[in-house]
Amino acid sequence: MTPQPRLALDLRGSLSRRPLCRPRNWGILTLCAFALGGCARWSAEAAAERGNLLPPPQSSPDSIVLETVLVRFPSHTLQPLGDIWQRTDESVFDIQSRRRFDQNGLRAGILIGELPKMIRDQIQETSTKQTTDALEHAGLAADVDSRMRQLQCRAGRRKELIVRRELSKPLTIVTTFDGKLSGATYEKAAVLFDLRAIPHGDGQATIELTPEVQHGVHRQAFVSTAFGVRQEMQRPRETWKQLAIQAKLSPGQVLVVSSTLPPKAIGSAFFTTQTVHQTEEHVVLLVRLAETRWDDLFGAEAIKQAKAMAER
Repeated sequence: MTPQPRLALDLRGSLSRRPLCRPRNWGILTLCAFALGGCARWSAEAAAERGNLLPPPQSSPDSIVLETVLVRFPSHTLQPLGDIWQRTDESVFDIQSRRRFDQNGLRAGILIGELPKMIRDQIQETSTKQTTDALEHAGLAADVDSRMRQLQCRAGRRKELIVRRELSKPLTIVTTFDGKLSGATYEKAAVLFDLRAIPHGDGQATIELTPEVQHGVHRQAFVSTAFGVRQEMQRPRETWKQLAIQAKLSPGQVLVVSSTLPPKAIGSAFFTTQTVHQTEEHVVLLVRLAETRWDDLFGAEAIKQAKAMAER
């Protein structure tokens, strides 16, 4: 059984289609892709030797595959970060959205062309550290985990994209909407995005990232699902739907999200991190559309249902 080729980030900057193995830990994938320039290929002969004892894994026909990485930059490298935004199209968002993002310390856009050298170099440096530093390898060198991940999303359904794990210190977030300043402090806060993807039947997909903080202690809650209502233990959530980042990507395109410079407001809370060495680093999120399985057979009605589910 031979898996189909999929798209992957390439350190050389190109966005190409090439077969990759799919290890469970993306740290191994990083080592293969960046240190060795590839990974072991599956072959029909090897599959035949093992025998077809189990059916091949099947993904849902409405699945969307995303590849994500949080790239950390030391404070002394912040000045050249402007080059990233010169290579990013922020005009995919309307003026009102960009103004709202800026007031709250956020920037987002679709990368034009290949990955900037600065990002490639930083990914390479982190990849090297992950092979020699136990904390980096385990994703514990900072409250932001820089290991690459592959996410398989269902159309319109929630997927949590963790940016910063639960913080030991209280986190204060200030926001500005319609000229009104407000803020709150959260205990035991975890910073993440409510991630949803909506396929369009032509290989493209709309990616939506809504900022969210989960905080406090777990409580019992009733959750509505397609199969009815069930009980779950959840923590209180604060979600900023006014700052939802929604962009339509073609296969291989990369969505870039980070904070303004200098960091401020919610952008600072999401995209600055403290390392175990008590240094502060700047964070850039890359989300890449690898593939969708959705095709035109599903029709406009199914896509409409996926959008309705994403809006819940």
